[in-house]
Amino acid sequence: MKSLQQKVLKFIDKQTLIPPGSRVLVACSGGVDSIALLHFLATHQQFLAIEVGAIHVDHMLRGAESAEDAFVVKQLCEEFGLPFYSEQVPIRAILESQGGNMQQVCRQQRYARFEQTMKSEQFTVLATAHHADDQLETVLIQLSKGQSLNGMPIQRAFHSGKIVRPFLPLKKSELYTYTTQCKIKFREDPSNQQDYYLRNRMRHQVLPLLIEENPSVAVNTVRQTEQRQADEKLLSELASQHWQSIVTYTDEQLPSFQREAFLAIPHALQKRVIQLLLKCLTEPATENAEWHFTLVDELLQHITNTAGNVTIDLANGYRFIRQYDKLLVTKKDIDTASLRPKVLEKGTWHTWGNIQFYWHHVNAHRIQHFLPSDEIRYFQLPKSELPLTARLRITGDRMLLKGMSEPKRIKRILIDEKIGIVQRQQQPVITTASGTVCAVPGVRYGEMFSRCQLEGDSYIWITREGETR
Repeated sequence: MKSLQQKVLKFIDKQTLIPPGSRVLVACSGGVDSIALLHFLATHQQFLAIEVGAIHVDHMLRGAESAEDAFVVKQLCEEFGLPFYSEQVPIRAILESQGGNMQQVCRQQRYARFEQTMKSEQFTVLATAHHADDQLETVLIQLSKGQSLNGMPIQRAFHSGKIVRPFLPLKKSELYTYTTQCKIKFREDPSNQQDYYLRNRMRHQVLPLLIEENPSVAVNTVRQTEQRQADEKLLSELASQHWQSIVTYTDEQLPSFQREAFLAIPHALQKRVIQLLLKCLTEPATENAEWHFTLVDELLQHITNTAGNVTIDLANGYRFIRQYDKLLVTKKDIDTASLRPKVLEKGTWHTWGNIQFYWHHVNAHRIQHFLPSDEIRYFQLPKSELPLTARLRITGDRMLLKGMSEPKRIKRILIDEKIGIVQRQQQPVITTASGTVCAVPGVRYGEMFSRCQLEGDSYIWITREGETR
C-alpha cells in the first residue's frame, strides 16, 4: 500500500499534475479505477494542499444499475465530506434523434457535463482514473489504426484548466489490491465484459497474452509513451517554428512557400511540416490514417522533385500545386466567372483579376505619373483591328513574336516563362478586332509591340498590378 501511494505521489510531483491550491474534480463512474482514484485523492487532500469533488454521469443505459453506481460514488463523497455532482444524460434518446456512434456520443456528452461543472463550480483540474493497462490498450488501438503511438496524454488542456491522469503508473491489478485493502465498495459495469467494442477485445484477448509474456509490459508502455510525448512536443515545436519561418498566406489565407526554403528544413522535420500544411485544410478527426500518411509521402516526393509543375487534389476541395520553385494551395475550382471576355475601351482602365489594362493614343493619354512597376509598350494598328479585347486563353491560341517566322503556342510561351498553373488558369490574352492574339500582358508581347515610342500614329499600352490611382 505504501509503495503504491509513493508511486502515485512521485508521479504527480514529477509531472506537476496537481499544483497546490487546485480544485480537483474526479470523474467517477463507480468502477474500481475511478473509486480508487477518488479515495486516493480524498485521503491525500491535506498532503497535496488541494480540494476534491466528484462527478458521476449516468448515461441511462442500464436502468437501476447505473443509478446504483451513482449512489456508491455519493456514499464515498459523504464519507470524506466531498462535494458530489450527478448528471443524467438520455443517450438512447440522443442517438434516436441525432444518430452517431454510441461510444463517441457517450464520451462527448460526458465531457460536456464535466466542462459545465468545472466552469460553474470553479474546478481547475479534471482527474480521470486511466491506468497503465488503459495506456497499453490505447497504444495497441493506435497501432491497429495506423496512428502515432503516443498513447493518451499524461495531461492536456481542458476548459480553462486541464485533464490529468495520476494513475498511469499503476497496473489494474494494483487498483483491485488497493480497494480490497482499504475496504472500498465499487461497482462492475457488465458492458465491460462484452467484446463488441475494440477496446474490450484488446483488453480480453490481446493484453493477457502480452502480460503473460512480460508482467511489466503495461508499465513499460507508460514509460515509453511518456518519453514519446516529450519527444513529440519538442519535434512539434521545432516543426512549427520552421513552418512559420517559410510560409506566407494568400488573401484567402491559403499557405504557400518556396521549395528551397522547405528543403533547408532538417529532413526529420519535413514530414511534420507537411502535416502542419494539411492541418490548415483538413479536420484530422475525420481523416483515414493510411490515406493521410500516403498523402504526406506523396507531397514530400513532389516537393523534392524539380521537374515541371505538379497538381495534387487534397481533401475538402483544396489542391496542392508545385509550380517550379513555388509551392501553394488553392481551391480546386477557380472562379473565372468574372474573367469573361471584355472589350477594352480606349482611355479607360480595365480590371482583370489583380491587374489592370489601359490603352490610348500616345498623344492623348492622360497618365501623369507612371509607377515603377508599370509595364509600358507602344503599338500601331489600323482602326479596323480596334478595339482590343481581353479574354482567357483557349486551346490552340498562338502569337507571333518578334524574330519568329511562325506564331508560337501560348501554352508553350507560358511554360517557357515559368508561369505557374494557377496563373495560367486566370491569365488573359489580348486580341485584335479580328481575333488575332497580340499580347499576353505581364508575360510576353507580340511582334507589333515595342518598348520604344513609335513614329506616326501609335498607341500606348500599360499593364499595372494592384489598384489604379
